[in-house]
Amino acid sequence: MAKYYEAYVKIDLEVPVKNGVKIKVVRDRLLIEGESVSYVETKINEVMSTNPNNWELTQVKESRIVEVIHSEQ
Repeated sequence: MAKYYEAYVKIDLEVPVKNGVKIKVVRDRLLIEGESVSYVETKINEVMSTNPNNWELTQVKESRIVEVIHSEQ
């Protein structure tokens, strides 16, 4: 049975304003299928490596979700 993990990522976005740039903090929660926390950390680093903004992985925990059903499109 697959395990799902929730990864919490904090991203600092630069938003232009009249006087320059303002930093807006966005917190995203991602659902990742994986075998362990270390696998999820590696996967997040791969996915976020192309993100030009500063980001930080703040937390990874096992999800209570037991199954994801994909829609057929």
